[in-house]
Amino acid sequence: MTDIAQHRMGMRRRRPKLREGVTAGLVIRYLVLIGTVLLTIFPLAWLVLTSLRNSADIFAVPVRILPASITFGQYVAVFSQYGLDGYLWNTIIVSFATVVLVILLAVPCAYSMARFRLPGAKVIVSILLIMRMIPVVALAIPLFAVFAAIGLLDTLTALVLAHTASKLPVAIWLLMGFIQDLPKEIEESAQMDGASTLRIIVQIVSPLIAPGIGATAVITFLFTWNDLLLALTLSSSEAAQTLPVGLTNFVSQFGIDWGAMSAAGVLMVIPTLIFVWFAQGLLVKGLVSGAVRG
Repeated sequence: MTDIAQHRMGMRRRRPKLREGVTAGLVIRYLVLIGTVLLTIFPLAWLVLTSLRNSADIFAVPVRILPASITFGQYVAVFSQYGLDGYLWNTIIVSFATVVLVILLAVPCAYSMARFRLPGAKVIVSILLIMRMIPVVALAIPLFAVFAAIGLLDTLTALVLAHTASKLPVAIWLLMGFIQDLPKEIEESAQMDGASTLRIIVQIVSPLIAPGIGATAVITFLFTWNDLLLALTLSSSEAAQTLPVGLTNFVSQFGIDWGAMSAAGVLMVIPTLIFVWFAQGLLVKGLVSGAVRG
C-alpha cells in the first residue's frame, strides 16, 4: 500500500504545470473556450467585412480576409436603392410594441396563476405548455384568416397582435416560476398595510422579478425582431413589412446583391446588440435588488 501511495504522489508531482496554480487542463479549457468564441463571432465579423467591400472585391479569387479597399457605398445603397429605412422603422415599432404589450399582459396573468386558486388552473398551465410547443407556422394561416376578416391584414397592428399572441404563453410560463419563488410573507405584509393587488404587483412583485422580466423582454424582442414567417404572411406592402422581409428584396432573378445584403444584415444586428446590452443592465439591477428576498 505504501508503494502505491508513493507512486500516486509521484504522478501528481509529474503533472505538467505552466506555473503555480495553472494546470494543462485549465489551459485546454481556456483554449476550447476561446476557439468557441472565435467560431461564434466569425460569421458576424465576415458579415461586417463583406459589407465594407466593393463588388469586385467580394467575388475576388483567391478570397481575401481583409478587403483591399474599404467602402461605405453598400450602406448608402440599402437606403437609396432599396429603401431599407421604412422596413427598419416598421421592425422597431413592431418589436418594442410587442415587448411592452407582452410584459403588461404576462406579469398580471402570471401573478394570478401563481398566487390564486383559479378553477382549471392545471388545465390552463397545460394549455400554456402546449402553446409553447406549437410552431408558429401552424398559427400563421389561422391568424391570416382572422385579420383578413376584421380588416387588419397588412397593418402593423396585426403584426403586433400576432407576435403578442405567439409570445405570451412563453412569457407567462417563464414569469410564473419567478413569482412562485417569491416569499408570500412580503405580499401579506403589504396587504395588511392596505395595499391593493395592483399596487403589490407594480411596486413589490415587479421589482423582485426584474431578472425574469428582463429575460422575457430579451426573448420576446429577439424572436419578434428576427421573425420572417408572420411578417411575410400578414403583410404584402412596404407600409407593413419588416426588416427580415426587406432582406428578401436583395435576391432577384438576376442574382444576389451580396454587398448590400451584408450591409442590411449589419444594420439588422446593431439594434439587437444595443437592446441586449441595456437588458443586461436590467438583469444585473434586478438580481441586486432581489438579493434581499431571503
